[in-house]
Amino acid sequence: MTDSERIEATKRLKDVGVKDGGALVVGVAPVHAFNEFVPEGHRPQDILPNAKSVVVAGNQGPTAGAWRSTDHRVMEITGYDFRENVAVHVMCDFIEREFGYQAIQAPSLPVAGHHPPMSMMLAAVLAGLGTRSLAANIILHPKYGLLYYAALITTMELEPDQRLEKNVCPDPMCVKLYQVSGKTPCMAACPADEGGCLDGTIDEQGKIASSYYNRERCHTRAMNYGVGSFQKALTDIVCEDDAEVRKSKIYSDFFFNSSSALSYYKESVAQCFECMRVCPIGRKEKILK
Repeated sequence: MTDSERIEATKRLKDVGVKDGGALVVGVAPVHAFNEFVPEGHRPQDILPNAKSVVVAGNQGPTAGAWRSTDHRVMEITGYDFRENVAVHVMCDFIEREFGYQAIQAPSLPVAGHHPPMSMMLAAVLAGLGTRSLAANIILHPKYGLLYYAALITTMELEPDQRLEKNVCPDPMCVKLYQVSGKTPCMAACPADEGGCLDGTIDEQGKIASSYYNRERCHTRAMNYGVGSFQKALTDIVCEDDAEVRKSKIYSDFFFNSSSALSYYKESVAQCFECMRVCPIGRKEKILK
């Protein structure tokens, strides 16, 4: 494939991801870009032999309306639809049917603890779709802010995108606030010195000098329902000797939400969005009539 053919094929693939798959943004990274950050045995080419490219699709999770809702449960159960995964499947099919190369959705769900086989955060950065932030290292897109990412791995060589030269975080407004109060909006929303999970410093050039994120504290706020809570509740139920108490636990809201999270994988995503709710990056995209 010539350079011009590769560029044209990449453009066609991105168009399919956006127009047919519903992705908001699509970026491409060469597999060798991962070698600097990922140990051997966990690289894209270890998941799909002879892999050449990683294609990343990003999309908004909660709708603009969900962000504005005064009922936090809206964010839990009606603000997601995982469109980025749909886009990845559409592009995988397009690669295999149109070009005859192999393609597979990159695995992103944890297989042990909190460690997934492949980091979608790193993939998004290497594909030029965003940079890490002070807020728990969440990847922020320069226009849309918080996006959800999925990726595919393919044996097809595509035209890669360049990594962003300028860090998205901190926003100039956040720098000014930090200079006055010593905190950015996200740090003020969940301050580590008050039992929260975020802290950090910004240097004189307005860049992140250091960042602190307490994952265990965040997990107790943001991931109340999911596999872990189901296991905890089930253990508590089967060890309960009192039949009436056991019944009340089975029919409790907590066990219902935990079971529902396993069934639909919605409530298990997150229940705390305060650091992103106050983030100015991408806010314009959430303001609608």
